[in-house]
Amino acid sequence: MEILIQGIGFLGVIASTVSFQSKKHGQILFFRTLNEFFFAIQYFLLGAYTGTAMNVIGCVRNVIFTKQVEKKKSTKYSVIVFSVLFTVFGIITWQGAKSILIIVAKFLSTVAYGNKNTTIVRGLTLITSTSWLIYNAFVFSIAGILCETFTIFSLIAGIIRFDLLPRLKKNNE
Repeated sequence: MEILIQGIGFLGVIASTVSFQSKKHGQILFFRTLNEFFFAIQYFLLGAYTGTAMNVIGCVRNVIFTKQVEKKKSTKYSVIVFSVLFTVFGIITWQGAKSILIIVAKFLSTVAYGNKNTTIVRGLTLITSTSWLIYNAFVFSIAGILCETFTIFSLIAGIIRFDLLPRLKKNNE
């Protein structure tokens, strides 16, 4: 059973790694939704119910944000609604101080994913991935630890590739 649980998480690892190598907001959120879906299942099987709740709500948030950004609608009110939902469900599923890590992470990722600027998405997600890395160590999600490690490296590569190099190239012209 343990191999199956960690295997489900590894599907999330793949989706996460691919997400930040995508140029478009919709592609990033599609793969982030897959990531959160697989990890919601894994956290449930590990008994990490705060992580489960945060990822289920995160999947819904990502779908709504994708539609809002595609239609060029403001995500301001959705950011508020989802931030409240993450806080309420974080309290309901409270499992000690480690729950604070992902409540804050989900708040920051909500701000990030509600923003069409992919530089902001990548920057804030770098912070949230660090919080998830620590949480995954607490709940013994081997796939989660690897996922956040890969995600952090993927984010750094994406930041260099899409955010820093084009600016350097532009400044040198």
